[in-house]
Amino acid sequence: MGSCRGKRRGKNEMSTLESPHTLRVTGDVPQAVALAFLKGEPRENVYLISRIWQSGMTDTLDASHGSFLGAFDDDQSLRGLCFMGNGGTLVLSVDDPWVAGTFAEPLAERGFPFSLCVCENTASRVFLSAYKKVGGPKPLMDRRQPYYILDASSLAKRGVKELAVEQASLDSIDELTEMACAMVAEDFKLKNQAVNRSQYRSRMTDKVMGGRAFLSRDDDGRAVFKCDFAVLGPYGGLMEGVFTPKSDRKNGIATRAIWSLCRDLLGEGEVPFITLHVDARNKAARRAYEKVGFQQAGDFRLILMPARHS
Repeated sequence: MGSCRGKRRGKNEMSTLESPHTLRVTGDVPQAVALAFLKGEPRENVYLISRIWQSGMTDTLDASHGSFLGAFDDDQSLRGLCFMGNGGTLVLSVDDPWVAGTFAEPLAERGFPFSLCVCENTASRVFLSAYKKVGGPKPLMDRRQPYYILDASSLAKRGVKELAVEQASLDSIDELTEMACAMVAEDFKLKNQAVNRSQYRSRMTDKVMGGRAFLSRDDDGRAVFKCDFAVLGPYGGLMEGVFTPKSDRKNGIATRAIWSLCRDLLGEGEVPFITLHVDARNKAARRAYEKVGFQQAGDFRLILMPARHS
């Protein structure tokens, strides 16, 4: 899923362990201030920038939106943002890793449980340690996710053969849902029947309606590749949900499809860059992205928490 884009002022490791300032955490964050903070590193904050541009800072209870907390220092400078998505996704963006820990207690006190957290690598460890101290549950999964960025200048110019990629339509919902469920079951080592199909059908429907889901088919019309975007627009793209059925792997389909799609999106000039993060252990996927031209820009963590209870 989507992701935190951490901005770091200093590289002193002590700043990850100590809180040199007392910060004021509040839900009253001016939109202009939030955007100025995030635009300091727009490629690392594409997800949060898109949330604000599309829906503002006020929680509309829309499934794709949520609410924000901001951490301010004594000079009234914004040091970090915490986005609490209505779907259970927590995204943190901070200018120093220690700032992430500031959000743990307010989250616990205000009763904002989450099921998925994406954050810069060091900051996520600081946050998770602080969250545990205030009674937060132990994560079910906590893994490193290298963060990649692609733009028109880094896109591979040769060496990859084109593959037709179509923008998914509502007629493709069943195919997309089955592939999404298979991907989640494989990624999180679940039995296929344990994945909530109605939930993923709803998610894929939303992405199709937003023009953010894509497919490639073989000569028989069978879907052999899918990917979708958490966000896609003039503020950038965040690719996710990349999946090729096991029977169709090891023949370059994913590399060709991703290259062809990214070439078209970047070539149209409406998307300035495309980002993604991937499991550090998935060497095959990382090779495919790097062959397309994606360049690693840092490390994030993906943290999966126990199911939320209302």
